[in-house]
Amino acid sequence: MSSRCRPVAYLHTLLRMMVVLVLVSGCRSTTVPPPPTSTAAQPTTSWPEKLNDFRFRWSAEPGFELTSGQAVPLRAYLESWLVSYYTADPDAGYPGSERATPEPVDRTSPEWLETPYAYREIRGYRGKSNYDIANQRFVGNEDLHVLRVEPMSSGFRAFVCDATFDVYEQRDGAPTFTPLTFKSSSDTDESDFHNMKVWRIEFSEHDSRVGPTPPAAPTVPQVGPLPAPRDDVFGPWFITGATNVTFWSDIDFPELPKGSPESKQRSREARDAEAAMREQCLGRYPLNAEQRKTIATTVIDKPPTVEPALPGWPE
Repeated sequence: MSSRCRPVAYLHTLLRMMVVLVLVSGCRSTTVPPPPTSTAAQPTTSWPEKLNDFRFRWSAEPGFELTSGQAVPLRAYLESWLVSYYTADPDAGYPGSERATPEPVDRTSPEWLETPYAYREIRGYRGKSNYDIANQRFVGNEDLHVLRVEPMSSGFRAFVCDATFDVYEQRDGAPTFTPLTFKSSSDTDESDFHNMKVWRIEFSEHDSRVGPTPPAAPTVPQVGPLPAPRDDVFGPWFITGATNVTFWSDIDFPELPKGSPESKQRSREARDAEAAMREQCLGRYPLNAEQRKTIATTVIDKPPTVEPALPGWPE
């Protein structure tokens, strides 16, 4: 792929490539430069303290505008979901996120097992959190790339690459920074699998659950220095399904009995589809497999560089 098609969000990885070479040579503790002063580290009133040094950076395939139209509810939704996940706080979502998502299903109810995967946790993860830890914080950048957007009769669906190679965890003031999926990537030798998720998210512009008088979509470009929007930017859009590409087969083929050979075959096909998309996403990430694995399995003793939110949200 030509350099023109590489995600803007990954330009900062040139410095990290240099760091990887140093790590491999065993000289990390003395040669890794300190992070530059950046506005990314400045907290805002609507941004969790746990994420003070963490920012989302978006990119997209050529022709997809990130600051207006369908990109605005897409960015707001996925960022909101992830903020809620990392903070282990179901109320940490962006303004309007509850209005634009369905009521969550009670995990202890009989309906839970009958609910398709893509419907279970649209508003946020409701299981036991891995991140409900005192004095824990996250540092770095999560890179999100819009791989494909498709029209639907009621709205659109989007496929988004979600790369966490540049996300680190720091616990209780420890002097070290641990890659987000350090244990998983180290134990299974599958750092790409654990650090490159592919989302499928569906939006409707005509869902009755959005209410009779939803707010209008923003009229100004959604770009700026803030890591999160101050206002409700979802407009008339309602999120009708969201999860990994792997877990959509029960919705795409609802007529198949659960556990049937046909159902299992469709499930394998969905898993293979995500694997193929993951390879496309990795092809847009300018580090090779060895460099990605080194980053994902190396604890560092200085904070990583934190780039500002891209495109960010207006003040």
